[in-house]
Amino acid sequence: MAAAFLLKGSPENLSWSLRDMRERGSEVLRGRPAGWMVWGVSERFQWVLEQLEGSEVYVYATRGVGVEGGLALYGVARGRAELAGRYWPRGERWLAFYLEVRAAAPGVLENPENPRAWRLVPRERLVEAGVPVLPGPQKLKPEQAQALKKLLEQLK
Repeated sequence: MAAAFLLKGSPENLSWSLRDMRERGSEVLRGRPAGWMVWGVSERFQWVLEQLEGSEVYVYATRGVGVEGGLALYGVARGRAELAGRYWPRGERWLAFYLEVRAAAPGVLENPENPRAWRLVPRERLVEAGVPVLPGPQKLKPEQAQALKKLLEQLK
């Protein structure tokens, strides 16, 4: 089984990536399949990018304006993305990769521009499922990845 990671990011950056996935406005996504978005990790976490190819990635939206935070989506990492400059509205030193989105919490794909409309899986539900949300990227055990996938599927 491939590795799995829980990566965090601001609702603003996630919204930006989701809108770009839908609208295909950036050069970095031109020619890529529908359902692929750009996501990233801080340069401090280079080790994650080195292990990411083919891994399941669960994206947790952190607390923001009108958003309590929670599990937003999951997908499969499909290789590094080369950015020509700043891509996301928050933060500047990111290492980018392509993420093939497989499932998302209600509202995330339907309303990418409005994080307040997202029905995220709350942190408490992740903790109950055996996945504490810690600072920085987290490498997940197979049973933790399965638990997160199940939580997203239960929201459909």
